[in-house]
Order: sequence, then structure tokens, then C-alpha cells
Amino acid sequence: MAGRTGGELIQDFLATYEIPFVFGNPGTTETTFLAAVAESGATYVLSLHESSAVGIAAGYAMITGKPSIVSLHTYPGLANGMFNMRNALMSGVPLLVINGQQDSRFLIHNPVLGAPNTRLAETATKYAYEVTRADDLAIALQRCYLQARLQPSGPVFLSIPMDFLLERTESTAFKKTRLIEDAVPRSIGDVSRALKAVPAGKLAIVCDYAVGAAHGVDAVSRVATALDADIYAAPFHVQGTVNPLHPNFRGQLPPTTKKINETLRRYHTLLLIGERIDTFTYDGCAAIPSELQVIQIAPAANQLGFDYPCDIAVLGEIQATLEALATAIGAPTTLSGDRTADLSALEAKYSTSGRHPSDALILGVLRHLDQATHVITEGSSEDAIVQDMAVRLGFRNVHFSPRGGGLGWAMPLGVGIGLATGNPAVCFVGDGGSLFSIHAIWTAAKHAIPAIFVCFVNHEYRLLKDLWCGAMGTTMAATRFVGMDFNNPNLNLQSIAEGFGARTEKIETLETIGKVLDRALAHRGPSFLIIDREP
Repeated sequence: MAGRTGGELIQDFLATYEIPFVFGNPGTTETTFLAAVAESGATYVLSLHESSAVGIAAGYAMITGKPSIVSLHTYPGLANGMFNMRNALMSGVPLLVINGQQDSRFLIHNPVLGAPNTRLAETATKYAYEVTRADDLAIALQRCYLQARLQPSGPVFLSIPMDFLLERTESTAFKKTRLIEDAVPRSIGDVSRALKAVPAGKLAIVCDYAVGAAHGVDAVSRVATALDADIYAAPFHVQGTVNPLHPNFRGQLPPTTKKINETLRRYHTLLLIGERIDTFTYDGCAAIPSELQVIQIAPAANQLGFDYPCDIAVLGEIQATLEALATAIGAPTTLSGDRTADLSALEAKYSTSGRHPSDALILGVLRHLDQATHVITEGSSEDAIVQDMAVRLGFRNVHFSPRGGGLGWAMPLGVGIGLATGNPAVCFVGDGGSLFSIHAIWTAAKHAIPAIFVCFVNHEYRLLKDLWCGAMGTTMAATRFVGMDFNNPNLNLQSIAEGFGARTEKIETLETIGKVLDRALAHRGPSFLIIDREP
């Protein structure tokens, strides 16, 4: 019989788009898909949990800029991966999540594992579709892969009944789509004139994740230099968005609406580059002052003026538009004069004689790393400390997570970045947060992916305790906490990490940091390094 089976179409798709890896955690409805991948040129990267599969794929996609392919089990497996799919959606990370579905001939009987997958996926994806016949499979694969790439990039979901991968079809055409997306508004001169008219010292530039994703950091620096504008990173910016050593960099905007309002109230005009100014909590007023002139540049129409009204909304690819803007305002073609990191100030702020002597150990770890290292933080009580140190030291690739609100993003993200770059990302995580995706360690060990995890151990959800006290207006000593401690028995994270295949060490003194990190950096696999925060 002529034509191709659905499984052969999967192989053709992977070959056409030169996809080297399929990330996944399988189940019964994925057997026909796995058989197809086994005969393809792609490597199946197994994770022990769906959340890790999605997170590792996201880290890989963040570096390559291309959609990663994720294979999840039907409804229960999809549910397990949903929170990291949501994180990827809110972070603009392109993924094609392929879900096995029960045999189409069996769905009439409402079988076990036959479920409304697309309805579940809709809350964490930009598009969701279930194939209804084998003849549509080739079109569906190409449509979903392209939609994941198009702005705003993000996860796309495709559900495939398992019997379609065994059926033959004559609809077998694949085309490798060349995407031309370097659009620049013809009226960029209008934007240039509006920005040059802003009074001196009254322009703030805020950069969201799209700047980093589009490799527009240097262009932002040129624009800020020419206009003498202050530069801020947006809260929850996911990846490096600015040059932190630029003389005009003023730090990351605070995460609460009132504090953002107080910061931006000093300016006449805000140039927002990217999707939005994200916030963590609302505390009495809107983040954007109503009198502030807002000019936004974004790559997708549905991002413009979505949260707050804009005076000028600019639709264009970020890097190309920034380069055109830099030319229009007469910005320098090259830059010099970056600040040097003030090590003495950092050492004084985070000293061994301070409230937390182990702060000095964190600083020691960062000082031993190359500034090009990808640094990842996630929702621990040390998050702000690591961010402050890394940015002030000049690290450009600092990933704040999770933008979508779900813990369990950072550790697999680090594994995916290590796979894509060949160099270890360094993930800082709390002991509580680590347990959401500590199984990502196993994938790094199995595939010899370099990854370093620095885990802070205090046997509690310390960040939640701090938030509790802030919300209730009480103190740590006077509060009876419930659901915040994990002791009696204490977690033995060293044994857990070793069980997943990591080499483990403790960081206890400044003098030993260099040797500990050198061993971790040289290891082709995961290293799990422990810092006791409450020794």
C-alpha cells in the first residue's frame, strides 16, 4: 500500500525540522509514538516526571530559540506537566507538546485514559488541537510547530490518537518553513521624535524577557546611552534583559504595584520593551501612574497596551526595531565605559559577620563563576540575595523563575540549558522548592548533562513564613506556623540527590569554595552542592 504511516510522518517531521531531541515521560497511549521516535534520528530524553520533561525542554528552547518537542502521557500526564507549560507560556518559551490519546475507535466508550486533553491544555498553551484523522497529521504537526515559533512564542498542544500512527495516509507533504520576522515599523521616526522630546533625566526604559530572547540587550544599551535614559529590568523577567554594568542601569523594578508606582512616578515617559511589567502582589494602587507617558515596543499585537493604556504602541520584532530606533536617534554604534563590579561593597553587605554568615558563601560561589554562566533562581528566601549579587557582579544570563507562578521550573530549566550550551548552568534553589522537580537530576545524570545545583537548607518554607508575617502584621517569633516546616524527620537531601545520580558536596567555608566548584564544573553530569542556612 502506498503512502506513509502516521509513525513514519513523525519521523519525517523530526528529520525535516532537524529536531535532535524529544523530551518526555511516556505512558500507555504513547507506545506508537515512542516506536516512531525509536526509528528516527532524534534522541529521546527521558524524565522521571512530566514537569521535569517540560522544564528541561523549556531550558533547551530558551537557548536555541526553536520549539522543543515534548511527549506527555494523556490526561494524567498532561496534568502533571501543566504548571511548567504555564510557566513557559508566561515566559514566551516555544514548545510543541504532543499528547497521546486513546485509540479513536475506542473513544465512543469513554474509556479509561480517554479524556478532553485539549480542554485541559487550553489554560497553559496558545493553541490546542486534537487530530481527528490520519490524513490531517502532517498539516497539524507543521501548523503547531509554526504556531509555537510565531509571536508571541509559547507552548502549543497537539493530541494524537495512538491508532493514527499505525494508519497509512497519502497526505505526507512536509515543508521546512523559513520564518521572516524582522519587521520594523515604517514610522519609527515618530517614536524617535517622541523619545527625544522627553525632558532630560525623565525617561525610564523597562526591559521584559523579549529583549533577551531577541538578543536586543546591546541595542537597548545604545538607545539608553543616546537618550541618557535610566534602565530597569522588569520583575519576573525570566532571562537576562539588560547589561547590568551599564552606567544607567538602576536595577530590577520591585515586584509590588505600589513600589513600582513610586519608582516610575519620578519619570515623564516610560519606554516598555517587551510584553509587560509583571507584578507579584497588589498593595493599594496601580503599578503604572496614570500621568506617565507610555511607549511600548512588542513583537505581538495582543501584547500591546494589554495591561495598561499606551500613548504609542509599536509593533515590531524587538532587535530589528531597537536597531532602527538606535539609528534614528543617532546612537553610537559601539559602547564602552561599563561600570566595574564593586566587590568591596558586596563583601561588606554580605560578610561572614552578618546576620547570615552563609551569605558570604553564596557570594563566594558567584565570584568563582564566569560572568557568562547562566544563573537560575527560584522562589526561595535567598532569591533576592542571589539576584542582587549576580546582577551587581555583572552576570548577564540571570534567569528569574517562575514567571507563571509554579515552583519546579528552575532545576529542569538548568538541565535543559546545560544540554543546549554544553556548559553547566548554576541553579540556586531552596530545600523546599527543590522537591517539586528534584527528579530532573536523574535526566542530567543519565545523559551526562553538566548541571550544578546549589541548594539552601533551612528545613522550612522560609519565604512563606516571611510573607505570612508581612500579610498578618506579626513577627516570626510571635507566630504559630502550620504547614511550613519539614522536620521530625528532617529531609536528607544529600541522600535524595545521590539517589538520583548526582555527586554531592557541602559548601561550608570560603576557603573550600574554589575546589568544590572546580570539581563541579569539570563533572559531565549533575552536582548537588548544599549550603546550610540555619546551621
